[in-house]
Amino acid sequence: MSSIPMSSVCMSPVRMSPVIEAIKQSYQTHINTHSKAATKIYIACSGGRDSMALLFACQQLQLPIHVIHINHKLQKISDDWQQLVEGYCHKHHIDYDSVCIDWQSQQVYGADSTISQEQQVGTQQVNEQQARTARYHAIMQIAGENAIVALAHHANDQVETLLINVCQGTGLAGLTGMTAFGVQHEFGKPIWLWRPLLGVTRDEISDFVAAQPIPYVDDPTNFGVANQRAFLRNQILPLLDERFHKVVQNITRTQQNLTEAQRIVEEQYQQDLALCQWSNGWTSHQQCLHIPNLKSLSQARRFNLLHRWVKGSQKFAPTRQLIVQIEQLLQAVQTDQQAILQWQGIEIRKYRDTLYRLDADYVKAIHGKSDNKVLANLAADVGLPEELSVGLSLELALASRAVLPNESFQLLTQSFHQSFKKLCQRFDIPSWERQFAKVVIMNDDEEKVLTASQTPSRFALLLPNTSVWLADAGELNLATQAPCPWHLVWRDSLMSESH
Repeated sequence: MSSIPMSSVCMSPVRMSPVIEAIKQSYQTHINTHSKAATKIYIACSGGRDSMALLFACQQLQLPIHVIHINHKLQKISDDWQQLVEGYCHKHHIDYDSVCIDWQSQQVYGADSTISQEQQVGTQQVNEQQARTARYHAIMQIAGENAIVALAHHANDQVETLLINVCQGTGLAGLTGMTAFGVQHEFGKPIWLWRPLLGVTRDEISDFVAAQPIPYVDDPTNFGVANQRAFLRNQILPLLDERFHKVVQNITRTQQNLTEAQRIVEEQYQQDLALCQWSNGWTSHQQCLHIPNLKSLSQARRFNLLHRWVKGSQKFAPTRQLIVQIEQLLQAVQTDQQAILQWQGIEIRKYRDTLYRLDADYVKAIHGKSDNKVLANLAADVGLPEELSVGLSLELALASRAVLPNESFQLLTQSFHQSFKKLCQRFDIPSWERQFAKVVIMNDDEEKVLTASQTPSRFALLLPNTSVWLADAGELNLATQAPCPWHLVWRDSLMSESH
């Protein structure tokens, strides 16, 4: 899909203000090079000064825009904002969607619907995070995954975010603030957020709006000290600016320096991860680190690696206390100790020389609490892959079954039996994975046709990550051990029952 060159974007007579210039440059840098550059840019427009300035400027640059307005129904003037945005879009022939939030059912619905007084009960208790979640849910419903959504965050917003993060105790990522363009996962789906005004101050936006016929509605929550951001905006930043002068620009420059430092830390993290990470190919829901290599890192690098590794794709980072507990777990003397640390639904476990991170879906599955049906699949469900079938002289129909209680196995080339538990210990299979083990057997119907001397009744014990051939397959000339040909998958229980 070809991008839209800025040279082809028609410019209006509007003076090249910092707002127009910032959007133009950001578009060239981030959007023109993106695979979805020629598709719509969805503008999240509240009807406030900042988002209306963004909308007006994108309109002047003739970008392929589609406006999304979310009516939170949390203030008496919410409908005024909706009418302003819809009226502006209708007047200028701009595509738009408006949605309202139904806080009682936590659903969104078309803006032409009505909310009764009964449905508005309880909205006073809606906090900022709940409003954000509902807002992004509505945006995702309209724009879909991988859409580009333009937001009107500016330099003052960036500084306020940094100060809030500092007051709450943040890491380096919290000091770098919001990114101009990047992917973010909402409800497990990717969405691209574009913030072209991060280098523009609130005063510059106000000057731009004052010079142009741009309507907007002031949000009363922006005034006073009712919330943290309003307190910083109206009480703290004016004092800092009076004392230090151009404090917003100075802090913005500091954030840019910290962003460069963050890139260096990211590069070091990727190197350390490559050194310590072990593949666990049978499921993407479990990650592994090699403890001896992890211990070889300096404490600072190990802490950074664990912090990032534990967080994974979670929205919020783990606490420092959790990382300290993991450090203590690493120092535990007992090699077979299976201590469990829990955080936001995931589990951190240690088994011998490996540190495991089990995501929330996998944790539910191993505890039998998954809403979905968990399957450990062989290739083609009942067959062995080609590389493990080499040497088989017969066309065999294979199936698999679970390991029986107290079952023991005689391995290829060995004359004695070993319990399932002993075999798992031998091949470093931790306890929580053992429930997924399978025994490869002959299909019952085929086995009745062939004599015992022609075909064995069992072929292999399949453990996560490895397949172990059994002694009664000896005459087939197979290797003793090979990579396991299966993987763990989740399937919706309703779908699986209907097939």
